[in-house]
Amino acid sequence: MKSYIYLFFLLFILLSCKSNQEQGSSNLSKDNKPSAAQLITEMDRNNDGRLSKEEAHGPISSDFKNIDTDQDGFLTLKELNTTGTNPGNRPPRPSNNDKDLSKDVNHDIKVVPVNTDYFISENMIDGIQEQLINLNGIETLCYVFKTNSQATEHQMGPWCPELITDTDEKAGIWFDGGKVYDVSGHFIASLDDFYNDDKWKLYREDGTVKYTDTKEGCLAAAKPDVEEAYQNYCVECLPEYFKDQITTYVIPVTPVYVNTSQSFGRGAIGVAFNGVNYDPPAPTDAILAAHTIAPLDDHGGHVNPHGGYHYHAATGSTKEVYQSDLHSAIIGYAIDGFGIYSMLDEHDHQPTDLDECGGHTDDHRGYHYHAGEPGSNQIIKCLHGLAGYTEVKE
Repeated sequence: MKSYIYLFFLLFILLSCKSNQEQGSSNLSKDNKPSAAQLITEMDRNNDGRLSKEEAHGPISSDFKNIDTDQDGFLTLKELNTTGTNPGNRPPRPSNNDKDLSKDVNHDIKVVPVNTDYFISENMIDGIQEQLINLNGIETLCYVFKTNSQATEHQMGPWCPELITDTDEKAGIWFDGGKVYDVSGHFIASLDDFYNDDKWKLYREDGTVKYTDTKEGCLAAAKPDVEEAYQNYCVECLPEYFKDQITTYVIPVTPVYVNTSQSFGRGAIGVAFNGVNYDPPAPTDAILAAHTIAPLDDHGGHVNPHGGYHYHAATGSTKEVYQSDLHSAIIGYAIDGFGIYSMLDEHDHQPTDLDECGGHTDDHRGYHYHAGEPGSNQIIKCLHGLAGYTEVKE
């Protein structure tokens, strides 16, 4: 009788161990890596079912921005599971990159290859490489290069004035309704009238302007959900906060024109010859909703935590390559490899035949874009080429 009891007890222990082992292994993916659910369980200190930037660590922290597809500052189970389907950790593609564009290519449109000699070589990290990459169903030879996204032809900043008595020279610019405004101290003090909203007050009673003067303040304010303590602030992030960030660009060697215009992805829409990225339009609605402004400097750039220094406007401060026929100078390349040229030619004339993306074709340059007015908050409006992509390593 005792031997039966012993055998029963032994069998119970073995079954319990197997059950626990299976339960534990269910938290691992097929390649024995922790599952998304296990990652959240291990890192989620406040038990809200998602991971903040402060809670994440290791590779998850390093790739936080790319995993956070809705850019709300938190990683969900869905976002982590989606990342798990990209084991190669390739740079993130534009949101429309899964669409097969092979049947939309128009070979009748003249295209001109990217000229890498235009780039400031000192600003490239480890030179410019070539790599064959599949873009929207098309195997494409691409240039791949890295930069720190730091301007070298001009000073970066200033952005926010320190006093409401400061003049235009002490700060940057802001845009609204297609117009550009100097962010002087007077402009800061008059925002309630400018926006017809008496909740605006970015200054203290002693005349000092409330601006983010620390990296902590920058991180708290330069995001969609501005922390309450930094609402009604002038948002200023300094380039040195993120000087070690590395942006990787993937751009077709020879652009491929597609008939259907493409919307922007989450990354850069292009790059200046100094290696600083051109960004999509600034999210002004979200910025203004928190009664904040995030001025550009006079060169059209500012800094955020997830992209470093970048441009939202072309103001003529960066390297330009002038054309022999008095056409507008080329100032950079879009992420699809087509050239971006300044708006005005040598006679201060604007092109009159631009398409919905801000581009057109001529016999010398083929299809190319022209940068929008600085107050328009869009360097180009969309893409007419097979888009490459970018990755930012923070």
